[in-house]
Amino acid sequence: MSASAVCPSCGTLNLPANLFCTNCGVRLVPAAAVTASPATSPQATPPGIPPTAPSGFPAAGGAYPYFPPPPQRANAPNILSGMFDVWAKNFLNFLVVFLSLAFLNALIAALLAFAILGTFVSGSGILPASPAGFMGSSLGALLVLSAGTFVSAVILNSAVIGGMTEYAVRRYRGEAVPLERALRRGFDRFLSILGANFLLTMLTFGLIILPLLLILYGTFLVGGSANPGSAIGLLCGGLAALAVGGLVALYLSIALSLYAPAIMMENKRAVDGLMRSWQITKGYRWSLFGAIFVAGILALVITLAITLPTALVFGPIANLVAGAIASGLVGSLSVILAGVAYDLIVRQRTFGARPYFPGSTISPPAGATQTPRPPPGQSPPPGP
Repeated sequence: MSASAVCPSCGTLNLPANLFCTNCGVRLVPAAAVTASPATSPQATPPGIPPTAPSGFPAAGGAYPYFPPPPQRANAPNILSGMFDVWAKNFLNFLVVFLSLAFLNALIAALLAFAILGTFVSGSGILPASPAGFMGSSLGALLVLSAGTFVSAVILNSAVIGGMTEYAVRRYRGEAVPLERALRRGFDRFLSILGANFLLTMLTFGLIILPLLLILYGTFLVGGSANPGSAIGLLCGGLAALAVGGLVALYLSIALSLYAPAIMMENKRAVDGLMRSWQITKGYRWSLFGAIFVAGILALVITLAITLPTALVFGPIANLVAGAIASGLVGSLSVILAGVAYDLIVRQRTFGARPYFPGSTISPPAGATQTPRPPPGQSPPPGP
């Protein structure tokens, strides 16, 4: 032990063959020039590091390689902590992007409403600003307005979600990535993000809208004094289908929620991105549900705190501005959460202890002989 090298920086007791400290990485002085002090208490060897090198496989340079600690677990607290960290450190960039997106969505919704209904809309983007405009509008016109607003919002959001998702992942990793470059990457992968977004939206909305149509039809039959048994049967069936469909839609939205980072970080296409999200979220869906639930409650509280006072006091323009500000503040939370959850899950799955002395990369010591390996498919020759 007296021949061991003591680190001059941290005092860690290293093996005689080490050229660098296994604790802090400082270059060690020759072992012969170091005398361990009796007062120095050697630190324990890190778990998993062998005290001596296996015979025939010395460590490169005489020093053991450094192995980083395991990544954080992909549970709800760590996902939320990473989300808030990325949000706080890059708050201005996310605010500018999502505030601009909210104003652009509101402007397109207003133009569509003016073209279809002949009047501008409130902050919701669906209902006319005045009751007279609403009463004078046909149901078909309102449906066309809703469909047009929905399609335009999906297209615009898809153009931004991809780039900001990659930006969130790289910022969480500590990489310095320009915002303009991330947005350009999002436009490059725009069609894949749009396709996956559209498929997921149609799938989840279909599970909810169809039961709602049954409920509305059953209610119409009850009000129209039709056969009470059939009307009540349709109404109860619609309610049951809504409960089951809502649960299935919630499960699918969580299981497929990481399609955007999968598409951006792995260059997947739309369907492949959805399938990749389904694969990597296995075993982490309860954690994702908890993180999404907390983030959703926070977004709802902030949105109500901003939009409710203006809705009670001011007019439609103030409501539109308040809604855009709220969307700029909390619209990025779901994007950041997906990016952080993806990175935590992928790092958790790919983490593993690499071999300390891989024989494929380190040649045997000089003068050592190697036993020739038999060709593949053949058994080794019998021993003497």
